[in-house]
Amino acid sequence: MGKCVSKNREEKDLQPVNVEPVANARTARSAGNAPGPRRLTLLAENLDQCLQVSDVYFRLSYNRRAHHTEEYESFQLIVRRGQPFQLSLAFDKPYTEENSQVTLEFHTGDSPKISDGTLARVPVDSPLGGTSWGAKVTDKGLKTIDLLVQAPPNAIVGKYSIVVETILDGHKYRTERDPYSHIYILFNPWCKDDSVYLNDEEELQEYIMNESGIIYVGNKRQVMERPWNYGQFEMPVLDASLELLDKAKFPPRARWDPIRLVRVVSKMVNSQDEDGVLVGNWSGEYEDGIRPSAWNGSVEILQQYHVRKEPVCYGQCWVFAGVTTSVLRSLGIPSRSVTNFASAHDTDGNLVVDIHYDEEFTPIDYLNTDSTWNFHVWNEAWMTRPDLPAGYGGWQAFDATPQETSEGHYKCGPASVHAIKNGHVYYGYDAKFIFAEVNADSISWVCPEDGPMYQVWQQEKGIGVKISTKAVGKDEREDITDHYKYSEGTEEERLAVEKAVSHGSRPHTYGERPEKADVEFSINAPKEVIVGHDFTASVTLRNHSNQERSVSMFLTAHTMYYTGVPVTQFHKEKFVVTLQPKGQMTLHAQIEPAQYMSYLVDQGAIKLNLLGRVKENKCTFAGQTDFRFSVPKLNIHIPARERSDFPVGEEFVVELSFKNPLSVKLTNTEFHVEGPGIQKPKLISYRDVRPLEAARTLVTMKPVRPGSRKIIANFQSKQLHDVQGHLEIQVTEDDVIDE
Repeated sequence: MGKCVSKNREEKDLQPVNVEPVANARTARSAGNAPGPRRLTLLAENLDQCLQVSDVYFRLSYNRRAHHTEEYESFQLIVRRGQPFQLSLAFDKPYTEENSQVTLEFHTGDSPKISDGTLARVPVDSPLGGTSWGAKVTDKGLKTIDLLVQAPPNAIVGKYSIVVETILDGHKYRTERDPYSHIYILFNPWCKDDSVYLNDEEELQEYIMNESGIIYVGNKRQVMERPWNYGQFEMPVLDASLELLDKAKFPPRARWDPIRLVRVVSKMVNSQDEDGVLVGNWSGEYEDGIRPSAWNGSVEILQQYHVRKEPVCYGQCWVFAGVTTSVLRSLGIPSRSVTNFASAHDTDGNLVVDIHYDEEFTPIDYLNTDSTWNFHVWNEAWMTRPDLPAGYGGWQAFDATPQETSEGHYKCGPASVHAIKNGHVYYGYDAKFIFAEVNADSISWVCPEDGPMYQVWQQEKGIGVKISTKAVGKDEREDITDHYKYSEGTEEERLAVEKAVSHGSRPHTYGERPEKADVEFSINAPKEVIVGHDFTASVTLRNHSNQERSVSMFLTAHTMYYTGVPVTQFHKEKFVVTLQPKGQMTLHAQIEPAQYMSYLVDQGAIKLNLLGRVKENKCTFAGQTDFRFSVPKLNIHIPARERSDFPVGEEFVVELSFKNPLSVKLTNTEFHVEGPGIQKPKLISYRDVRPLEAARTLVTMKPVRPGSRKIIANFQSKQLHDVQGHLEIQVTEDDVIDE
């Protein structure tokens, strides 16, 4: 695991060291710096007899609009494969086709060569389209030619240098590779022949062009929103993404393939193996780094990693997923963050969550290596799967959070979502692990000291619910559970489970099942509790038999990490009751803040466990549920101003505020705020906040890009964190007329 970047965050805009300020193409024009010629060093003998190239014009403004790359904060040419782009060449003497030959060379990687596709030689007037590079003349002047150039739809994705070669009456002339001038070639989901083609413009706007998103967190009964700044067009996200591939030693010749590229990204966003981007930390101790909940987006993380070349501390699943979405969108692969509530973590490959108890119904921690996370966030990327049978393309699930190894590294996927749904876990990659996350059964075991363990309870429902992603074109939750699994309890769903488990490490899991008890139970947690307040847990029992039933049971409450790992048991209560024939009873447990406040960890999660036995028939039952304490919302407000719109380049003030709900003082307080195209990541140190006091601060912002823009902010302190909010505004274009 990589070491952490030192914590060094002062009250200032968090800019990287020695990174030159940049702007996107629109900003360049508004500043009077329209993209100009790229001068190339000349290499030839007898120059006066050669057709010398004096300038190469990249036509940056036109090309970037046509290729949907105008938003990138870069002066370099950024285009997409499988689509023509314009170049113009200027010569020192008239160009004639009869006695002149012009060839373009495109170089990528450290040792480009034609045999592996890292060097492309493209004669002018070679055909466009197909699986080869092409270039043709579209217009000629006395000493200039205009060209259309096209990389094939399976071209290597990356950063290229260009060399121009001319031959005039047998005299050869070549320009030199310019280390400061590059052409970036990206995946092209607008191109029908690209393996990431997506035939829906609204989805393209969401999964490629949208810089802001929502990642869902909480638990299955309390779905919460976490706004996220993907910032895929901001500096230096694109360069950082390409550097990740270099650091992974992913050969340039393979970078045409989104399947392999996504698999590499899933390894490199975490730091477990190759000193990748983020160090994972679920301990609650973050003094030498940044608390995961303090991040508002990916830009600051990738910026730090790009500048310092070291892993950034710290991340948890939604941070890994947010950064991964940024990387893939910057490279041109449609991608989205996906949240699975009640997400299983199967550690032994049997595709089941096993929970072990002793004969006194106390959990056996050292055996309970499987867990159920309140939520887990991974990613999907859209692509074809020519390596699988027909029908398995489309959305592919993969995961950058380091949980289990795959082929010796902490990486996961891509796995076809269609394959996962149908239990076809034998198709690559890592479909077994992801299937268990969304559709494992939970089995409870009793482990006697002097005998074999035996099943006491099997829960077929409850894992993998409300699988969520942000809806296309709006800030709403889209439920995609039916993409991953058939409806719970249906024949199709049970067949998929049994088929998948038959390929796991314990294929005979369903050979013997415990006798079903005639007493039904349900354990209920409160729907919403503000942190620092009392809460009530309840248990409902129903006797389906025609006889009395004597029931004894234990209800325990633990604080826990959102990964399902318990921290501290703070409540245990025993109930002994008699149920009348066909009778029903509800029992309650009242819990006060003094019992839990000092044990709370990140996400403020509580797990309730119920274990019981029916005296008459010795049947046992076990169940779990959880909930998360609510925190106040961070209010983002723009005070009254003369103008109602927000023009590019004009400052405005934003107020951030919330009220402390606790009866204790908040210390070590900070506001974090950012917004793509509006505000670079900024940290504001704040004073202590007294009990029940309102905290407020002002931030001055200046938009640099027009369009729908989102301000994202959060508040952190030692006692209370994860207070967050977001606000969308419309930024209007300045008055500069485009060329």
